[in-house]
Amino acid sequence: MTEALGSRYETANASATLTGLVLAGLANNPGRVAIRCEGADLTARQVLEDVHRTARALLETGLGRGDGVTVLAGNRPETVVVRLAANLIGCRIAMLYADRPVADQLATALDARTTAFVFDPQRFGPAAARIAAGMPEALLLALGPTGLGEDLLRLAAPHSPRPVAPRFRPEDVMAIRFTGGSTGRPKGIQRYFARPTRPPLEDAGTFLLCTALCHGGGTTADLALAAGGTVVLQEGFDAAAVLAAVERDRVTRVYLPPHLLHQVLDHPDLDRTDTGSLRRVSYTGCLPSPERLAEATRRLGPVLHQTYSLTEAGPVTRLHPQEHLDPRLLTTAGRPFPDSGVRILDDRGRDLGPGRTGEIWVRTPTMMSGYWRNPELTAQVLHDGWLRTGDLGRLDAAGYLIVEGRRGAMAIVNARNVFPRDVEGPLLTHPAVREAVMFSTVDRDRQESVHAAVTTVPGVAVTAEQLRRWVRELNGPHSEPRSVLLLPRIPITEAGKPDLAALRTLTSTR
Repeated sequence: MTEALGSRYETANASATLTGLVLAGLANNPGRVAIRCEGADLTARQVLEDVHRTARALLETGLGRGDGVTVLAGNRPETVVVRLAANLIGCRIAMLYADRPVADQLATALDARTTAFVFDPQRFGPAAARIAAGMPEALLLALGPTGLGEDLLRLAAPHSPRPVAPRFRPEDVMAIRFTGGSTGRPKGIQRYFARPTRPPLEDAGTFLLCTALCHGGGTTADLALAAGGTVVLQEGFDAAAVLAAVERDRVTRVYLPPHLLHQVLDHPDLDRTDTGSLRRVSYTGCLPSPERLAEATRRLGPVLHQTYSLTEAGPVTRLHPQEHLDPRLLTTAGRPFPDSGVRILDDRGRDLGPGRTGEIWVRTPTMMSGYWRNPELTAQVLHDGWLRTGDLGRLDAAGYLIVEGRRGAMAIVNARNVFPRDVEGPLLTHPAVREAVMFSTVDRDRQESVHAAVTTVPGVAVTAEQLRRWVRELNGPHSEPRSVLLLPRIPITEAGKPDLAALRTLTSTR
Protein backbone atom coordinates (compact mmCIF):
# COMPACT_ATOMS: atom_id res chain seq x y z
CA MET A 1 0.00 0.00 0.00
CA THR A 2 2.83 2.42 0.84
CA GLU A 3 4.33 2.19 -2.65
CA ALA A 4 0.96 2.79 -4.28
CA LEU A 5 0.30 5.83 -2.14
CA GLY A 6 3.76 7.22 -2.73
CA SER A 7 3.47 6.93 -6.51
CA ARG A 8 0.02 8.51 -6.43
CA TYR A 9 1.33 11.65 -4.76
CA GLU A 10 4.43 11.80 -6.95
CA THR A 11 2.13 12.11 -9.97
CA ALA A 12 0.34 14.97 -8.19
CA ASN A 13 3.57 16.99 -7.99
CA ALA A 14 3.62 16.57 -4.22
CA SER A 15 6.88 18.42 -3.86
CA ALA A 16 5.24 21.54 -5.30
CA THR A 17 2.22 21.69 -2.97
CA LEU A 18 1.79 21.74 0.79
CA THR A 19 -1.15 19.34 0.66
CA GLY A 20 0.85 16.92 -1.47
CA LEU A 21 3.81 17.14 0.89
CA VAL A 22 1.68 16.25 3.91
CA LEU A 23 -0.07 13.35 2.16
CA ALA A 24 3.23 12.01 0.85
CA GLY A 25 4.77 12.31 4.32
CA LEU A 26 1.94 10.24 5.78
CA ALA A 27 2.26 7.64 3.01
CA ASN A 28 6.04 7.29 3.31
CA ASN A 29 5.97 5.93 6.86
CA PRO A 30 2.40 4.72 7.49
CA GLY A 31 3.19 2.70 10.62
CA ARG A 32 4.38 5.58 12.76
CA VAL A 33 2.25 7.50 15.26
CA ALA A 34 1.25 10.62 13.34
CA ILE A 35 -1.22 12.25 15.76
CA ARG A 36 -1.51 11.87 19.52
CA CYS A 37 -4.49 13.46 21.22
CA GLU A 38 -5.87 12.94 24.74
CA GLY A 39 -3.99 9.69 25.18
CA ALA A 40 -5.11 8.18 21.86
CA ASP A 41 -2.68 7.48 19.01
CA LEU A 42 -3.43 7.53 15.30
CA THR A 43 -0.92 6.03 12.91
CA ALA A 44 -0.11 7.76 9.66
CA ARG A 45 -1.97 4.97 7.85
CA GLN A 46 -5.11 5.62 9.93
CA VAL A 47 -4.94 9.36 9.30
CA LEU A 48 -4.45 8.82 5.57
CA GLU A 49 -7.33 6.34 5.33
CA ASP A 50 -9.59 8.74 7.24
CA VAL A 51 -8.60 11.50 4.80
CA HIS A 52 -9.66 9.37 1.81
CA ARG A 53 -12.92 8.26 3.44
CA THR A 54 -13.74 11.87 4.30
CA ALA A 55 -12.76 13.07 0.82
CA ARG A 56 -15.22 10.58 -0.70
CA ALA A 57 -17.94 11.70 1.69
CA LEU A 58 -17.36 15.33 0.77
CA LEU A 59 -17.50 14.50 -2.93
CA GLU A 60 -20.75 12.63 -2.33
CA THR A 61 -22.31 15.81 -0.89
CA GLY A 62 -21.54 17.60 -4.15
CA LEU A 63 -18.46 19.53 -3.01
CA GLY A 64 -15.56 19.88 -5.41
CA ARG A 65 -12.79 22.01 -6.80
CA GLY A 66 -13.19 25.71 -6.05
CA ASP A 67 -15.78 25.35 -3.27
CA GLY A 68 -15.18 27.00 0.09
CA VAL A 69 -15.17 24.90 3.27
CA THR A 70 -15.23 26.86 6.52
CA VAL A 71 -14.32 25.06 9.76
CA LEU A 72 -15.10 25.86 13.39
CA ALA A 73 -13.38 23.16 15.42
CA GLY A 74 -10.56 22.86 17.89
CA ASN A 75 -7.29 20.95 17.95
CA ARG A 76 -8.61 17.47 17.30
CA PRO A 77 -7.56 14.81 14.76
CA GLU A 78 -10.81 15.17 12.82
CA THR A 79 -9.97 18.82 12.13
CA VAL A 80 -6.65 17.82 10.59
CA VAL A 81 -8.39 15.16 8.51
CA VAL A 82 -11.11 17.51 7.23
CA ARG A 83 -8.56 20.13 6.18
CA LEU A 84 -6.58 17.59 4.19
CA ALA A 85 -9.64 15.88 2.71
CA ALA A 86 -11.22 19.14 1.55
CA ASN A 87 -7.95 20.28 0.02
CA LEU A 88 -7.46 16.90 -1.66
CA ILE A 89 -10.67 17.36 -3.66
CA GLY A 90 -9.75 20.95 -4.54
CA CYS A 91 -11.74 22.89 -1.95
CA ARG A 92 -10.26 25.91 -0.20
CA ILE A 93 -10.29 25.98 3.59
CA ALA A 94 -11.05 28.83 5.97
CA MET A 95 -10.80 28.30 9.73
CA LEU A 96 -12.60 30.45 12.26
CA TYR A 97 -10.98 31.72 15.44
CA ALA A 98 -12.77 30.13 18.38
CA ASP A 99 -12.27 33.12 20.67
CA ARG A 100 -13.97 35.67 18.40
CA PRO A 101 -17.56 36.85 18.93
CA VAL A 102 -20.14 34.92 16.91
CA ALA A 103 -20.94 38.01 14.84
CA ASP A 104 -17.28 38.23 13.81
CA GLN A 105 -17.16 34.50 13.04
CA LEU A 106 -20.23 34.82 10.82
CA ALA A 107 -18.76 37.83 9.03
CA THR A 108 -15.57 35.86 8.39
CA ALA A 109 -17.50 32.83 7.11
CA LEU A 110 -19.49 35.02 4.73
CA ASP A 111 -16.34 36.77 3.56
CA ALA A 112 -14.78 33.37 2.84
CA ARG A 113 -17.63 32.53 0.43
CA THR A 114 -18.59 29.44 2.40
CA THR A 115 -20.14 26.56 0.48
CA ALA A 116 -19.97 24.08 3.38
CA PHE A 117 -19.71 24.80 7.10
CA VAL A 118 -17.99 22.10 9.17
CA PHE A 119 -18.19 22.39 12.95
CA ASP A 120 -17.64 20.57 16.23
CA PRO A 121 -21.15 20.22 17.71
CA GLN A 122 -19.93 19.30 21.19
CA ARG A 123 -17.73 22.34 21.75
CA PHE A 124 -19.30 24.91 19.39
CA GLY A 125 -22.92 23.80 19.03
CA PRO A 126 -24.64 27.08 20.06
CA ALA A 127 -22.22 29.26 18.09
CA ALA A 128 -22.52 26.98 15.05
CA ALA A 129 -26.31 27.25 15.13
CA ARG A 130 -26.13 31.05 15.08
CA ILE A 131 -23.55 31.05 12.28
CA ALA A 132 -25.57 28.55 10.26
CA ALA A 133 -28.67 30.74 10.62
CA GLY A 134 -26.75 33.54 8.93
CA MET A 135 -25.74 31.28 6.01
CA PRO A 136 -28.98 29.54 5.00
CA GLU A 137 -27.51 28.32 1.69
CA ALA A 138 -24.44 26.64 3.24
CA LEU A 139 -24.17 22.87 3.55
CA LEU A 140 -23.91 21.97 7.25
CA LEU A 141 -21.55 19.15 8.27
CA ALA A 142 -20.84 18.23 11.88
CA LEU A 143 -17.92 16.35 13.39
CA GLY A 144 -20.22 14.08 15.38
CA PRO A 145 -23.90 13.50 16.13
CA THR A 146 -26.09 16.62 16.02
CA GLY A 147 -29.51 17.82 15.09
CA LEU A 148 -27.94 20.53 12.94
CA GLY A 149 -26.90 19.25 9.52
CA GLU A 150 -25.29 15.92 8.64
CA ASP A 151 -22.78 13.98 10.75
CA LEU A 152 -19.71 13.98 8.48
CA LEU A 153 -18.00 11.24 10.52
CA ARG A 154 -20.99 8.95 9.98
CA LEU A 155 -21.07 9.78 6.27
CA ALA A 156 -17.36 8.99 5.92
CA ALA A 157 -17.26 5.73 7.90
CA PRO A 158 -18.53 3.30 5.20
CA HIS A 159 -16.40 4.69 2.39
CA SER A 160 -13.31 3.01 0.99
CA PRO A 161 -9.90 4.08 2.37
CA ARG A 162 -8.28 3.65 -1.05
CA PRO A 163 -6.48 6.75 -2.41
CA VAL A 164 -8.58 9.49 -3.96
CA ALA A 165 -7.03 11.16 -6.98
CA PRO A 166 -6.12 14.77 -6.14
CA ARG A 167 -8.55 17.28 -7.66
CA PHE A 168 -6.55 20.43 -6.85
CA ARG A 169 -4.24 22.30 -9.18
CA PRO A 170 -1.11 24.13 -7.99
CA GLU A 171 -2.55 27.50 -9.05
CA ASP A 172 -5.79 27.03 -7.04
CA VAL A 173 -6.44 28.77 -3.72
CA MET A 174 -5.78 26.22 -0.98
CA ALA A 175 -6.79 28.30 2.03
CA ILE A 176 -7.91 31.70 3.20
CA ARG A 177 -5.87 32.42 6.33
CA PHE A 178 -7.49 35.20 8.29
CA THR A 179 -5.37 37.46 10.46
CA GLY A 180 -6.05 37.57 14.20
CA GLY A 181 -7.90 40.89 13.95
CA SER A 182 -5.77 42.58 16.63
CA THR A 183 -5.51 45.71 14.47
CA GLY A 184 -9.09 45.74 13.18
CA ARG A 185 -11.31 43.48 11.07
CA PRO A 186 -9.52 40.23 10.15
CA LYS A 187 -8.02 40.24 6.67
CA GLY A 188 -8.04 37.17 4.48
CA ILE A 189 -4.75 36.10 2.92
CA GLN A 190 -4.91 33.83 -0.11
CA ARG A 191 -2.70 30.76 0.04
CA TYR A 192 -2.24 28.65 -3.05
CA PHE A 193 -1.54 24.93 -3.27
CA ALA A 194 1.77 25.65 -4.97
CA ARG A 195 4.34 26.86 -2.49
CA PRO A 196 8.06 26.46 -1.86
CA THR A 197 9.11 24.15 0.96
CA ARG A 198 9.95 26.93 3.35
CA PRO A 199 11.46 26.50 5.78
CA PRO A 200 12.92 23.25 4.44
CA LEU A 201 11.57 20.05 5.97
CA GLU A 202 13.71 19.20 8.98
CA ASP A 203 14.24 16.24 11.27
CA ALA A 204 10.71 15.05 12.05
CA GLY A 205 10.68 14.62 15.82
CA THR A 206 7.59 15.32 17.91
CA PHE A 207 5.81 18.66 17.67
CA LEU A 208 3.45 19.81 20.42
CA LEU A 209 0.60 22.03 19.23
CA CYS A 210 -0.97 23.88 22.16
CA THR A 211 -2.05 26.97 20.21
CA ALA A 212 -4.80 27.26 17.61
CA LEU A 213 -4.58 24.95 14.62
CA CYS A 214 -5.91 27.81 12.48
CA HIS A 215 -2.87 29.98 13.23
CA GLY A 216 0.88 29.64 12.62
CA GLY A 217 1.24 26.50 14.71
CA GLY A 218 -1.05 24.70 12.27
CA THR A 219 1.42 25.21 9.44
CA THR A 220 4.21 23.87 11.63
CA ALA A 221 2.05 20.83 12.38
CA ASP A 222 1.56 20.27 8.65
CA LEU A 223 5.30 20.44 8.04
CA ALA A 224 5.96 18.02 10.92
CA LEU A 225 3.59 15.47 9.36
CA ALA A 226 5.17 16.01 5.95
CA ALA A 227 8.60 15.33 7.44
CA GLY A 228 7.49 12.03 8.98
CA GLY A 229 7.01 13.31 12.52
CA THR A 230 4.40 13.10 15.24
CA VAL A 231 2.01 15.90 16.22
CA VAL A 232 0.70 16.02 19.78
CA LEU A 233 -2.56 17.97 19.91
CA GLN A 234 -3.75 19.83 22.99
CA GLU A 235 -7.05 21.70 23.16
CA GLY A 236 -5.91 25.11 24.32
CA PHE A 237 -2.90 26.19 26.31
CA ASP A 238 -2.25 25.01 29.85
CA ALA A 239 1.29 25.34 31.21
CA ALA A 240 1.06 22.23 33.38
CA ALA A 241 -0.28 20.17 30.47
CA VAL A 242 2.48 21.46 28.19
CA LEU A 243 5.19 20.46 30.65
CA ALA A 244 3.60 17.05 31.22
CA ALA A 245 3.46 16.41 27.47
CA VAL A 246 7.07 17.47 26.95
CA GLU A 247 8.25 14.87 29.45
CA ARG A 248 5.74 12.11 28.65
CA ASP A 249 5.84 12.34 24.85
CA ARG A 250 9.50 13.39 24.53
CA VAL A 251 8.49 16.51 22.65
CA THR A 252 11.27 17.96 20.50
CA ARG A 253 9.53 21.11 19.22
CA VAL A 254 6.87 23.46 20.53
CA TYR A 255 5.58 26.88 19.50
CA LEU A 256 5.12 29.25 22.45
CA PRO A 257 4.43 32.95 21.87
CA PRO A 258 6.19 35.04 24.54
CA HIS A 259 3.27 35.30 26.95
CA LEU A 260 2.78 31.53 26.90
CA LEU A 261 6.51 30.93 27.29
CA HIS A 262 6.42 33.14 30.38
CA GLN A 263 3.63 31.03 31.89
CA VAL A 264 5.71 27.90 31.37
CA LEU A 265 8.70 29.55 33.02
CA ASP A 266 6.57 30.64 35.98
CA HIS A 267 4.93 27.25 36.53
CA PRO A 268 6.16 25.34 39.61
CA ASP A 269 6.30 22.07 37.65
CA LEU A 270 9.11 23.31 35.40
CA ASP A 271 11.95 22.55 37.82
CA ARG A 272 10.78 18.96 38.27
CA THR A 273 10.05 18.31 34.59
CA ASP A 274 12.47 16.59 32.24
CA THR A 275 12.70 18.97 29.28
CA GLY A 276 15.84 17.40 27.84
CA SER A 277 14.06 16.23 24.69
CA LEU A 278 13.41 19.81 23.55
CA ARG A 279 15.43 20.93 20.55
CA ARG A 280 13.46 23.99 19.50
CA VAL A 281 11.08 26.34 21.30
CA SER A 282 9.84 28.76 18.65
CA TYR A 283 8.27 32.11 19.38
CA THR A 284 7.00 35.12 17.48
CA GLY A 285 4.02 37.44 17.55
CA CYS A 286 4.88 40.22 19.99
CA LEU A 287 7.82 41.99 21.62
CA PRO A 288 9.54 39.64 24.09
CA SER A 289 11.28 40.54 27.34
CA PRO A 290 15.08 40.14 27.00
CA GLU A 291 15.32 39.17 30.67
CA ARG A 292 12.74 36.41 30.26
CA LEU A 293 14.48 35.13 27.12
CA ALA A 294 17.75 34.90 29.02
CA GLU A 295 15.93 33.06 31.82
CA ALA A 296 14.38 30.63 29.32
CA THR A 297 17.79 29.82 27.84
CA ARG A 298 19.26 29.23 31.30
CA ARG A 299 16.45 26.89 32.31
CA LEU A 300 15.63 25.13 29.03
CA GLY A 301 19.01 25.26 27.33
CA PRO A 302 19.92 26.81 23.96
CA VAL A 303 16.63 25.89 22.26
CA LEU A 304 14.92 29.24 21.66
CA HIS A 305 14.28 30.15 18.04
CA GLN A 306 12.68 33.49 17.22
CA THR A 307 11.20 34.49 13.90
CA TYR A 308 9.71 37.73 12.75
CA SER A 309 6.81 36.38 10.72
CA LEU A 310 3.69 37.72 9.09
CA THR A 311 0.63 35.90 7.83
CA GLU A 312 1.10 37.84 4.61
CA ALA A 313 4.74 36.81 4.11
CA GLY A 314 5.74 33.88 6.30
CA PRO A 315 9.08 33.89 8.16
CA VAL A 316 11.25 36.93 7.42
CA THR A 317 14.02 36.99 10.02
CA ARG A 318 15.33 34.55 12.60
CA LEU A 319 17.38 34.58 15.78
CA HIS A 320 19.11 31.22 16.23
CA PRO A 321 19.37 29.40 19.58
CA GLN A 322 23.09 30.15 19.84
CA GLU A 323 22.43 33.83 19.18
CA HIS A 324 20.20 33.85 22.26
CA LEU A 325 23.36 33.37 24.32
CA ASP A 326 24.45 36.93 23.43
CA PRO A 327 22.51 39.40 25.65
CA ARG A 328 23.05 42.16 23.11
CA LEU A 329 20.90 40.33 20.56
CA LEU A 330 17.90 39.62 22.79
CA THR A 331 16.25 42.92 21.87
CA THR A 332 16.39 41.97 18.17
CA ALA A 333 14.36 39.69 15.92
CA GLY A 334 17.49 38.35 14.24
CA ARG A 335 18.65 38.75 10.66
CA PRO A 336 16.77 37.99 7.44
CA PHE A 337 16.62 34.47 6.05
CA PRO A 338 18.94 34.08 3.05
CA ASP A 339 15.94 34.16 0.70
CA SER A 340 14.33 37.23 2.32
CA GLY A 341 14.77 40.97 2.13
CA VAL A 342 14.13 43.70 4.70
CA ARG A 343 14.07 47.45 4.13
CA ILE A 344 13.33 50.34 6.48
CA LEU A 345 11.55 53.23 4.74
CA ASP A 346 10.34 56.63 5.84
CA ASP A 347 6.89 58.04 5.07
CA ARG A 348 8.11 59.27 1.68
CA GLY A 349 9.40 55.84 0.61
CA ARG A 350 13.08 56.56 1.14
CA ASP A 351 15.45 53.95 2.57
CA LEU A 352 16.72 54.75 6.04
CA GLY A 353 20.20 53.92 7.27
CA PRO A 354 21.17 51.71 10.22
CA GLY A 355 19.73 52.79 13.55
CA ARG A 356 16.90 54.88 12.10
CA THR A 357 13.28 53.91 12.75
CA GLY A 358 10.78 53.61 9.92
CA GLU A 359 8.27 51.22 8.43
CA ILE A 360 9.45 47.67 7.82
CA TRP A 361 9.09 46.45 4.21
CA VAL A 362 9.80 42.79 3.43
CA ARG A 363 10.14 40.37 0.53
CA THR A 364 9.96 36.56 0.84
CA PRO A 365 9.32 33.59 -1.49
CA THR A 366 6.09 32.81 0.41
CA MET A 367 4.70 36.34 0.27
CA MET A 368 1.01 36.55 -0.53
CA SER A 369 -0.20 37.57 -3.96
CA GLY A 370 -2.95 39.62 -2.39
CA TYR A 371 -5.77 39.85 0.12
CA TRP A 372 -8.89 37.79 -0.48
CA ARG A 373 -11.47 39.86 -2.38
CA ASN A 374 -9.78 43.13 -1.42
CA PRO A 375 -7.81 44.57 -4.34
CA GLU A 376 -7.81 48.07 -2.82
CA LEU A 377 -6.01 46.95 0.34
CA THR A 378 -3.71 44.74 -1.73
CA ALA A 379 -2.68 47.77 -3.78
CA GLN A 380 -1.90 49.66 -0.57
CA VAL A 381 0.52 47.09 0.83
CA LEU A 382 2.17 45.44 -2.22
CA HIS A 383 4.62 47.53 -4.26
CA ASP A 384 7.11 46.18 -6.81
CA GLY A 385 7.46 42.84 -5.05
CA TRP A 386 7.70 44.33 -1.55
CA LEU A 387 5.17 44.19 1.29
CA ARG A 388 4.47 47.12 3.60
CA THR A 389 4.12 45.43 6.97
CA GLY A 390 2.67 48.28 9.01
CA ASP A 391 5.32 47.50 11.62
CA LEU A 392 7.90 50.01 12.75
CA GLY A 393 11.51 49.07 13.32
CA ARG A 394 15.15 49.61 12.48
CA LEU A 395 18.19 47.65 11.34
CA ASP A 396 21.45 47.84 13.27
CA ALA A 397 24.87 48.00 11.66
CA ALA A 398 25.16 44.19 11.63
CA GLY A 399 21.79 43.73 9.90
CA TYR A 400 19.76 42.65 12.93
CA LEU A 401 16.15 43.81 12.94
CA ILE A 402 14.72 45.60 15.98
CA VAL A 403 10.92 45.69 15.86
CA GLU A 404 9.39 48.68 17.62
CA GLY A 405 5.74 47.63 17.25
CA ARG A 406 2.73 48.15 15.01
CA ARG A 407 2.28 51.53 13.42
CA GLY A 408 -1.35 51.25 14.49
CA ALA A 409 -0.23 50.50 18.07
CA MET A 410 1.61 53.81 18.19
CA ALA A 411 -0.23 56.49 20.16
CA ILE A 412 -0.01 60.24 19.71
CA VAL A 413 -0.03 61.87 23.14
CA ASN A 414 0.27 65.66 23.34
CA ALA A 415 1.58 65.70 19.75
CA ARG A 416 4.32 63.17 20.58
CA ASN A 417 4.59 59.69 19.04
CA VAL A 418 4.66 56.98 21.71
CA PHE A 419 5.62 53.48 20.57
CA PRO A 420 5.09 50.23 22.51
CA ARG A 421 8.79 49.88 23.24
CA ASP A 422 8.82 53.39 24.78
CA VAL A 423 6.56 52.10 27.54
CA GLU A 424 7.19 48.36 27.61
CA GLY A 425 10.97 48.69 27.48
CA PRO A 426 11.32 50.68 30.75
CA LEU A 427 8.70 48.55 32.51
CA LEU A 428 10.51 45.33 31.65
CA THR A 429 13.65 46.64 33.35
CA HIS A 430 11.83 47.02 36.68
CA PRO A 431 12.79 44.17 39.03
CA ALA A 432 9.14 43.53 39.96
CA VAL A 433 7.81 43.25 36.38
CA ARG A 434 7.52 39.98 34.49
CA GLU A 435 5.50 41.06 31.42
CA ALA A 436 4.39 44.40 30.05
CA VAL A 437 2.00 45.43 27.29
CA MET A 438 1.23 48.95 26.11
CA PHE A 439 -2.19 49.87 24.74
CA SER A 440 -4.07 53.09 24.13
CA THR A 441 -7.56 54.48 24.53
CA VAL A 442 -9.36 57.39 22.88
CA ASP A 443 -11.66 59.73 24.82
CA ARG A 444 -14.74 61.60 23.67
CA ASP A 445 -12.57 64.43 22.37
CA ARG A 446 -10.58 61.91 20.30
CA GLN A 447 -7.50 62.40 22.44
CA GLU A 448 -5.31 59.35 22.93
CA SER A 449 -3.97 58.11 26.25
CA VAL A 450 -1.35 55.45 26.84
CA HIS A 451 -1.87 52.66 29.34
CA ALA A 452 0.04 49.54 30.34
CA ALA A 453 -0.74 46.12 31.75
CA VAL A 454 1.86 44.12 33.66
CA THR A 455 2.32 40.89 35.52
CA THR A 456 4.70 40.96 38.45
CA VAL A 457 7.20 38.70 40.19
CA PRO A 458 5.41 36.69 42.90
CA GLY A 459 6.02 38.09 46.36
CA VAL A 460 7.49 41.40 45.13
CA ALA A 461 5.31 44.35 46.08
CA VAL A 462 4.91 47.22 43.65
CA THR A 463 2.19 49.77 42.95
CA ALA A 464 0.86 51.19 39.73
CA GLU A 465 2.05 54.65 40.72
CA GLN A 466 5.58 53.37 41.31
CA LEU A 467 5.62 51.83 37.82
CA ARG A 468 4.26 54.98 36.20
CA ARG A 469 7.00 56.99 37.92
CA TRP A 470 9.62 54.43 36.85
CA VAL A 471 8.70 54.90 33.17
CA ARG A 472 8.67 58.68 33.53
CA GLU A 473 12.12 58.74 35.13
CA LEU A 474 13.65 56.39 32.55
CA ASN A 475 12.00 57.62 29.38
CA GLY A 476 10.47 61.02 30.04
CA PRO A 477 6.94 62.24 30.77
CA HIS A 478 5.67 61.62 27.23
CA SER A 479 6.02 57.84 27.80
CA GLU A 480 4.38 57.75 31.21
CA PRO A 481 1.21 55.61 31.06
CA ARG A 482 -1.97 57.15 32.34
CA SER A 483 -2.73 53.91 34.18
CA VAL A 484 -1.02 50.60 34.85
CA LEU A 485 -3.05 47.43 35.32
CA LEU A 486 -1.45 44.90 37.66
CA LEU A 487 -2.85 41.57 36.49
CA PRO A 488 -2.28 37.93 37.42
CA ARG A 489 -2.12 37.13 33.71
CA ILE A 490 -2.09 39.09 30.46
CA PRO A 491 -5.19 38.16 28.41
CA ILE A 492 -4.23 36.75 25.03
CA THR A 493 -6.07 36.01 21.82
CA GLU A 494 -6.26 32.55 20.27
CA ALA A 495 -3.45 33.70 17.99
CA GLY A 496 -1.21 34.06 21.05
CA LYS A 497 -1.05 37.85 21.04
CA PRO A 498 -2.04 40.24 23.85
CA ASP A 499 -5.76 40.93 23.71
CA LEU A 500 -5.75 44.72 23.50
CA ALA A 501 -9.54 44.93 23.30
CA ALA A 502 -9.85 43.01 26.58
CA LEU A 503 -7.30 45.33 28.21
CA ARG A 504 -9.22 48.40 27.06
CA THR A 505 -12.38 46.90 28.56
CA LEU A 506 -10.59 46.33 31.86
CA THR A 507 -9.43 49.94 31.85
CA SER A 508 -12.93 51.26 31.24
CA THR A 509 -14.34 49.27 34.18
CA ARG A 510 -11.82 50.55 36.71
